[in-house]
Amino acid sequence: MSNAFLCFSPFFPAIRPVAGIGIIGIVFAQSFSAMTVLIRITLLTIGIISLMLPPLFPGQSMDVQTGSPTDNPSSFNRKDRSTNKEDKTGTAMQEKPLAKKNDRSIALEGSQSRGETLKADPIQPGAGYTQRTLEETVSQLPEVQVVAVTPLPGMGQPMENLPGNYQLAKGESWLRQEEFSLPQFMERNMASVNEVNLNGNPFLPNINYRGFAASPIPGTPVGISVFYDGVRINEPFTNNVLWDYVPQLAVSTMEVVPGSNPIYGQNTLGGALVIQTKDGRHNPGSMIQDYAGAWGTNDLEFQHGGYKGNWDWFLAGNWFSQQGWRQESSSYVKQLFGKIGYHNETTGSDVHLEYTGADNELNILGPTPVDMLGGPFGNSMIYTGPNPQHDNLNFVNLYGTQALGEEWTLGGNVYFRESDFSFNNGNIANDVVQFLGFNYPLDAQAIVGYNPDGTPQFGPAGEWDFGNINQTGAGARVQGQWDKKFSTMENYLVLGASYDWSQSIFNSGFYPAAMGANYNNILIPGFPFQQQFEVPGFSQFVGLYLMDTFSPTPWFHLTGALRDNYAQIIIGGFGVDNNGQTVSLSAAERFQQLTPAAGFTFQPLMALGVKEPAIEDFTFYFNYSESFRAPMPGEIVGANPAIPVILPIAQLGDPSLAPVLAQTFESGFRGTIQPGAISWALSFYRTDISNNIVFQNTGHSSAGFFQNVAAQQNQGVEVTIQGNYKKLGWFANWSFLEATFQSFLFLENAISTSVPVSPGNRLPNLPEQMFKAGINYQIFPRWLVSFDFQYYSSRFLYGDWANVYPMMRGFSVLNIQSYVTLNKYLQLFVFATNVFNEFYASAGLISQNVFTGAPNGGTIVPFITPGSPFGIWGGARITF
Repeated sequence: MSNAFLCFSPFFPAIRPVAGIGIIGIVFAQSFSAMTVLIRITLLTIGIISLMLPPLFPGQSMDVQTGSPTDNPSSFNRKDRSTNKEDKTGTAMQEKPLAKKNDRSIALEGSQSRGETLKADPIQPGAGYTQRTLEETVSQLPEVQVVAVTPLPGMGQPMENLPGNYQLAKGESWLRQEEFSLPQFMERNMASVNEVNLNGNPFLPNINYRGFAASPIPGTPVGISVFYDGVRINEPFTNNVLWDYVPQLAVSTMEVVPGSNPIYGQNTLGGALVIQTKDGRHNPGSMIQDYAGAWGTNDLEFQHGGYKGNWDWFLAGNWFSQQGWRQESSSYVKQLFGKIGYHNETTGSDVHLEYTGADNELNILGPTPVDMLGGPFGNSMIYTGPNPQHDNLNFVNLYGTQALGEEWTLGGNVYFRESDFSFNNGNIANDVVQFLGFNYPLDAQAIVGYNPDGTPQFGPAGEWDFGNINQTGAGARVQGQWDKKFSTMENYLVLGASYDWSQSIFNSGFYPAAMGANYNNILIPGFPFQQQFEVPGFSQFVGLYLMDTFSPTPWFHLTGALRDNYAQIIIGGFGVDNNGQTVSLSAAERFQQLTPAAGFTFQPLMALGVKEPAIEDFTFYFNYSESFRAPMPGEIVGANPAIPVILPIAQLGDPSLAPVLAQTFESGFRGTIQPGAISWALSFYRTDISNNIVFQNTGHSSAGFFQNVAAQQNQGVEVTIQGNYKKLGWFANWSFLEATFQSFLFLENAISTSVPVSPGNRLPNLPEQMFKAGINYQIFPRWLVSFDFQYYSSRFLYGDWANVYPMMRGFSVLNIQSYVTLNKYLQLFVFATNVFNEFYASAGLISQNVFTGAPNGGTIVPFITPGSPFGIWGGARITF
């Protein structure tokens, strides 16, 4: 036996790179397929072998937070106050500012100088690719705190130059704090961010920042623009954001840009989210991760990166399956990301070609009346169904930068993106009159079967809605950055232009149906599909912009920006109104708006020559900004209340919506405190919104139409603080938000066609106060435990425009994660959410429950989407 072992010993170095992933995953149950079972059994065997291998190479110590070894722990977290400019090649040179121990970003993986926290090249260019443990290389390298100033990768500025409370996070954050999706990470960590999950699906929540939404639901008033390697990924038909298209494991950095920054263009009313992806040069090595647990969850993820000479490559994938804890709540997510890059320091060239694909099947549950949640199915009860949704994405993006001498950098991108969004919705019949031709009696009942004696069995009338939005987009962006030093005065100038084109085809219709067991729709044989809408749409957006930051002294920085926006929207096709008449929808709209911004940062202690290490970097900032949003095709055609349809289908009607304008004032303080490596920020903001576009419900279901609201205001306070002390890392943030109507008007909901609204009435589903905190503690050298806690105050229900109904109560949630690093390659982890199993709801609306009320009416009750109960998962992570 010993001789056999020795015979195979030369092959152990080859076994090590694929060790251990199945150790936990195989224990936990259900796989995607027989092939997945085989893979897990194979990896389980290899993982057991890996446990026999030496835990570390001689002279190495273990970073328990990442599960990676560090050759020289003292080689990072160095302090350097140099403000020299970035190297045009994109590498972090030695004379550049290095990471401070109290870096304000949520410190994790770095990437190239693309408006992120920067890192030096792990190996000298031209050296052959060698396998390194994931995160090992980047954990040893100094960082440069640089903030993106445009959506396009490749250009940024030191954070101290810019006015505003920017929030940064890096990729390893969601490796050490497990979440199913990127929005869940934001909701648990970012200040002023709350989740409104009307859908009830973990991959498709609304994310609100300072009261502005980035939502997957067509019809939600969206005010956040989301950029993915320089491409705006808000869908072109209704501005919604399909979060299940974003492969979390491929994300290198994520930056929340505050305010109505005009540089980010269309739809940046309250802020922008800028996502940068990984590449092989700055993320070499491989990782396989597998976990399983509550609600039939199985997840298998991988990533691999590397480079040789001037070329680099990166590949990541995710296969996720979950049955869900509510009825008919399964999710199947398949994501793939690949990137090839070329980097030449001699010529200053940096080019990347990437592909992102997704093919996902998700079930959308929606809110349930509270009087139906106490029955035999408890909180898992749904109102109507089934509601499956299929999302498919193919996205290709080519982007790069080129150094032009010592002062100029030229950047640009070209992209093509195709998204197909289709859905089936089992719903209550919105207007029973439309079914009189299908043998529906006047009491809103439908024949669902017959008794043995031949008498009919009746059930509530329903309809099964089917829809599809196919969207194709393409565009380009080009910009230049001029870094010029006038004596001791620095200046950063950015000039750019963008063009985005899209076409969409929207089709929808329904089958007459009846509500069967568990309130699922039953098709009635013999009745054909009724086409409701067929709407082609076309849009194009052009932007010309400039931004300049001038630093007359090291302690005072002036920033100004200007953007000229042009939008053209064309729609066609037809819709069917409530009288059965076919209506032409052809229309064309053009919009143009000039939006400015101006601000400054000031470091008073430096200006006065005061050197106080305990409160270093004390900074005051002020900023004013404007942004613009043209109505999207789905909103322009949805402005007529005479033709409402069921969401997530957009509504069709006459084009009568005005563009939205947002004006934001923000000021605050930030700095660091020593000892303790504590960074902090205090920010005050106010955004005035003119002509915001809101969706109003009509009838029992989620049908409705769009309408302008003359004036709204979102104002608030943010406090953020974080630090490290020995084996303890921690963060906390508190947010206060007052989001209100500022004009007299009448709005509609599912209960009344004329709800009076007065200035000061609060907007729905937005908590006034949020508090979030987290700690991670290294109990033993190889055991890390972390906790994160969130509290949200009460909020009004959607549709309660006058604030007269009882509010949803506030709630708090505690989550726990634990990681044990067994050796250089293998890490085991377990994580749990909602540890105290608190019943809560993050979203709700006021409507009528037709199952407990009179025909054609219903009992007025709150509808809520219950939050997920206690759940626990376990898995293994292999890095090599």
